[in-house]
Amino acid sequence: MLKKTSIYLDEELDHRLARRAADEGITKAEFIRRTLAAAVQRPKRTRPEAVGLEDRGPGRMTVAG
Repeated sequence: MLKKTSIYLDEELDHRLARRAADEGITKAEFIRRTLAAAVQRPKRTRPEAVGLEDRGPGRMTVAG
């Protein structure tokens, strides 16, 4: 069963989606469904550890973390 979802796209993205879908011989909706299905099946990207700078006085910045 399909669930209807609405999104707003800028004109350029809409045009590019329509062109890619046409190139593959499918509807724009089907192209979007396939693209989203592939995106959610990919493994999550790991988030990098936070790294910051520590101020140790004039001219003495060091990496903290």
